[in-house]
Amino acid sequence: MKNTCDLFRRVHRRDFLRIGGLGLCGVTMLDVLKAQLSAATEPARKAKAKHLICVWLGGGPPHTDMFDMKPDSGSEYRGEFKPIKTNVSGLDVCELMPELARQADKYTVIRSVTTMNKPGDHGRAPFYWLTGNPRLPSGTDEYPMYGSAVSKFRPGPADLPTFATLGIIDVHTINAIAPSFLGPAHSPFIFDPVAARDDISKMLTPQLEVPALERNVELLKALDGGLRRIDKVDPLIEGLDQYQQTAFNMLRSPKLREAMDLSKEDPKRIERYTRNVPAKTRYPSGNVKHFLLARRLVEVGVPVVHFNFGYWDWHGENFVAGRQQIPMFDAAMSTLLEDLSDRGLLDSTIVLALGEMGRAPKCGTSKNAGRDHWDYAQFVMAAGGGFKGGTIVGATDKVGAQVTDKFYKVESFGRTLYHLLGIDPDTIVNTPANRPVKLIHEDVPIIKEALL
Repeated sequence: MKNTCDLFRRVHRRDFLRIGGLGLCGVTMLDVLKAQLSAATEPARKAKAKHLICVWLGGGPPHTDMFDMKPDSGSEYRGEFKPIKTNVSGLDVCELMPELARQADKYTVIRSVTTMNKPGDHGRAPFYWLTGNPRLPSGTDEYPMYGSAVSKFRPGPADLPTFATLGIIDVHTINAIAPSFLGPAHSPFIFDPVAARDDISKMLTPQLEVPALERNVELLKALDGGLRRIDKVDPLIEGLDQYQQTAFNMLRSPKLREAMDLSKEDPKRIERYTRNVPAKTRYPSGNVKHFLLARRLVEVGVPVVHFNFGYWDWHGENFVAGRQQIPMFDAAMSTLLEDLSDRGLLDSTIVLALGEMGRAPKCGTSKNAGRDHWDYAQFVMAAGGGFKGGTIVGATDKVGAQVTDKFYKVESFGRTLYHLLGIDPDTIVNTPANRPVKLIHEDVPIIKEALL
């Protein structure tokens, strides 16, 4: 360890900061080596899903106005929207989703998974849902998002990001959830050409000269030969190098450029995704073209794509907002499912739509009626990749306030995703503080009723 610390003292401070400012002196490597040995000797799990698309509905979509409608409840509960029948017996959805009603045989609706958090805890719920563990914005282990775990244990092609996010990750916490104890190599690559926080899209701009970047790679490699020898022992240093190399590989990748270039797409298909976008939006609406980009990225081989679609935190004018947002979701999501199915990709691609909570069952009848936060009931829409189409899992009471059948914790949802992705949720990973933890901390059952 003394030699390791001596090595770091020889690295110039500016170069040290450039590669991430990681402090390794004093960290014991024994558990890391054990974990690596275990991972190397354990037989690979068979994955039903090769890809995952997560459509995050930040703010909490109203479950009783979309996939868990309660037409027989009182007027102060049921709201303005009417249910319509789907092509699956027993499953009704909102009248504003006629296209998804015609494709209900392609997806599962889970009505019985909930965080049971204090209502409206925007700082906690996205971290919980997107990692499968009760991670907090600070003070707990930085459990990885599912895409980060895929990057670590089932990485995709070298010239593509394994885990791509389009725009912000969550409407409230933005990208705070991106870092994890798996290290920066496995954080998502954020594509957002509008936001200043996106450094990856800047790297993909044609103004950059490849020879200059290649010289930069050589500079990083020349930092210190001893530093590279540590790569095989410490995953964080190894991770940073991989992160840099992946970025350079992507810069040279014609597949990625092709996928991100929507001018290559049939205009008629673009119109299918965008047909319900109003001429003038009253609320933050989300980018329906992200559904199309997600499909194109999966087609070229990107394993995991995540994007936040719209703003669903409606405390007032619930039904005015719904008449804008829900039809947009219906057109884009139904077209995505249709495209994946027609291209033979749906069986190997999990498609999710969910938010951090539902909305309060009681909304009143006034013109500006809204639904407040509600963490005790919500919906998850899940299709493809091993999920059973035309299925309803669980139930809520007559007003949609509480789960009454087949309750599952969010940890079960996380374990179910890892099961389909071929990753053992009990895999031991060491945190930067050298504490061994499992990918999903709690030992709970998977949601078998939702699976083929």
